[in-house]
Amino acid sequence: MAAQSVEEELAELAELVREAEALGIDPWPPEKKERPWAKWALGSFMIVLMLSAVSKVLFRFVSIEG
Repeated sequence: MAAQSVEEELAELAELVREAEALGIDPWPPEKKERPWAKWALGSFMIVLMLSAVSKVLFRFVSIEG
């Protein structure tokens, strides 16, 4: 059922929070600390992909004579 006013919406939200807390669910968990390893891993992977693509393109223009 859609709320018709702000007060009804807030009452529905308060009821949902009460139900969640009664079930042991924390509706507002503490923020997790930032883990930069994922950014480093993705950045490293992207650098490897870019170098690979550039080397393939540049290798077309190289003539190796032995």
